Amino acid sequence: METLPAAAAGTVLEDLPEDALLAILALLAPPDAAAAACACRRLAAAASSPSLPLALALRLGLPPPRPLLPGGPDSPDPAAAARLLRSLYRLRRLLGLWRRLPSSGNSGYRSSSPSSSLAAFEWAPRGTLAASLLAPSSRGLAVAKSPFMTLSIDESGETVAAMGDVPVCVNFVGNNHIVVEATEASGDDEDEAMEGGSPPEVMYMHFANRRSPGAGRKRRSKQGRRRGRVMEAEHFVRITDAEPTEARPLQGLWKGISESRTLEFYLVTYDDIGGITCRQVSDTRGQNSGFTPIFWTTDTTFLEQPFSEKELDHYSGREHIQGVDSNHAGTENRAVSQILCINSSYGVVDPHLSAPLDDMRNVEGRIWLYEDGTFGFGFSGSNSIIDLNHVSSDGCILDALH
Repeated sequence: METLPAAAAGTVLEDLPEDALLAILALLAPPDAAAAACACRRLAAAASSPSLPLALALRLGLPPPRPLLPGGPDSPDPAAAARLLRSLYRLRRLLGLWRRLPSSGNSGYRSSSPSSSLAAFEWAPRGTLAASLLAPSSRGLAVAKSPFMTLSIDESGETVAAMGDVPVCVNFVGNNHIVVEATEASGDDEDEAMEGGSPPEVMYMHFANRRSPGAGRKRRSKQGRRRGRVMEAEHFVRITDAEPTEARPLQGLWKGISESRTLEFYLVTYDDIGGITCRQVSDTRGQNSGFTPIFWTTDTTFLEQPFSEKELDHYSGREHIQGVDSNHAGTENRAVSQILCINSSYGVVDPHLSAPLDDMRNVEGRIWLYEDGTFGFGFSGSNSIIDLNHVSSDGCILDALH
């Protein structure tokens, strides 16, 4: 067994310089950093140091925060440093892909933002966070990105957000649900309540109409002054596993050309009992739109090579759907590494199937996992394959059109 150098073997946590302790704390989520601060006095001092926001900003790749007081960094304000640290953590929590929930449409307000169901939060220049709405484009597999919202930190260390010229606030419900609403329609009491536990998704729309006594009076009075026309709150849920892993090669947000020759988004998720579900993510117009089931399976056991002649014929006899503006499909087959059996419902599959089905309620299909990490899927009675490609890689949107 390899032994450590004498100097390294004698080093303990309390011997590390403050910069090293700050770098360690900057890697942790706030609850973990608070727990680490209880381990020893040195970590407790580092966790309460006004220099921690600088360490976190450097960890996130942001420019160093500006001095918060005229006295400069030599006389930092602990309260302002705490606000800055809280704002940096809040912005970091927003990074990633989010799915917009359908609007209730009861307020009489028509949102000026497109009905795109996906939003991407990414770092922008000068330490700001930019949210863009993602939508299918008419140019092959390119994804259209349109500005939605910007978030930044003001001189006092607080987070400020705006949709264009309209100031808004972004509140968390747990870790995976946010609400975007006009600043004038949200009070501090609501923001504190929104930081509580995360309800199940079936209750999200119920929370769209929630009222606390104080906030309700404030909101009603403002609505009265604006004659009932207010910005309706927009709800987003985080796409927690947006990219595949070695253990879950199918999970994530994907894009592909559908049977209708249009680009669509597909979200594949694994459940706690080992099953897989794929849903099509479309625009959010209408109460029941935006999340249509496409296929599912409870058995994730892949068929390995060598494949049977039946499976090879089942794959080679199909055509791969190509471009959005093309009326023909490609015939070039790709190298398949694994095959998975899936199911769907008759209403999802093309109603003009080339072969009759024995069970009109359940349609069998296949997933063909390609050697490059992407995959395609198709169903019995159809001779086409819908090939899916990655929407993002390492948090960056691929093939984006601004």
